[in-house]
Amino acid sequence: MVRGVREFREDFRNDRRREEENSDSRREDQRRDEMMRAMEESDRQRREDERRQDALRIVMNDDAIEISSEERKLINNPEMKMMDDGSIVRKSSSKGSAFAGQFRLDKLLPKAKKTVRKKARKELDKLQAEAFRQANKLLRTKTGKLRKGVTQSDVAKRAQKILKRLRK
Repeated sequence: MVRGVREFREDFRNDRRREEENSDSRREDQRRDEMMRAMEESDRQRREDERRQDALRIVMNDDAIEISSEERKLINNPEMKMMDDGSIVRKSSSKGSAFAGQFRLDKLLPKAKKTVRKKARKELDKLQAEAFRQANKLLRTKTGKLRKGVTQSDVAKRAQKILKRLRK
């Protein structure tokens, strides 16, 4: 019986090793995938740079191509694009479809009324702020901690008492 337990424990250790090996292989797979993605991205970027350089090389080396000042302005304007047929168009500013704006929430919902604060409310808020300043000054230490045995509830209660005094 003891022998069977030892064998089971050895198998258990082997299982643990297998899990560690699996996690190591998973990490290696993830690293490999990340490296592949990085290589693909750098290849894509390199091809894009080569395409731009080829286009620029063609324009610069072909003596038959002359660019006027108006054409230069169009080339350097990021809002303008040239279609396949050669026509120049302004790039649309919206990224969605032409009909996407009809479902915008700010267009569907009614306009919220601006809340107007009354003079009395403003005065009361200023008094409350002063009451809390005084209550905190009384119930807190110089470092800003509450005194021993005092809670924030006590500060609020004291502020209410001070507020009653200030309103008279």
